[in-house]
Amino acid sequence: MPRPRKKSLSSARAAIPVRALDFVMYNTKDIRRTRAFYQKLFGFKRGHEWNDFWSEFATAPLTLCLNGPSRSADPKWNWQGPACVALAVDHVPTAIAQCRRRRVKILIEPVETRVCWMAWIADPAGNRICLHSRKDGTAG
Repeated sequence: MPRPRKKSLSSARAAIPVRALDFVMYNTKDIRRTRAFYQKLFGFKRGHEWNDFWSEFATAPLTLCLNGPSRSADPKWNWQGPACVALAVDHVPTAIAQCRRRRVKILIEPVETRVCWMAWIADPAGNRICLHSRKDGTAG
């Protein structure tokens, strides 16, 4: 029996096939106040990650995330900046290798978290894009 093909938003010729849009991220200096805003005004419920650095709302099929200031001195954990969209890819390090071949600006090298891999790149206008891969294989 043939294996089912993974869902993709991309054409067959894409250098980096995109399976889905995973999340949209807003940055905040006061994550607790911003979380309360979305919970009280819109009734959004907690998602998978919920702490003072990163909070996700259960807004499937696309997750709304809030990124608070990092307490780490390590720049790989400093994701503050303009809002960004996360594109679900099969393998973040491979996607970054494709970006290097095409001279795409890499903002943050691949980072592993408890639940995913992610890296940030910039489009020609400077907009941030997160290349994202969940460890459980889900997307969207």
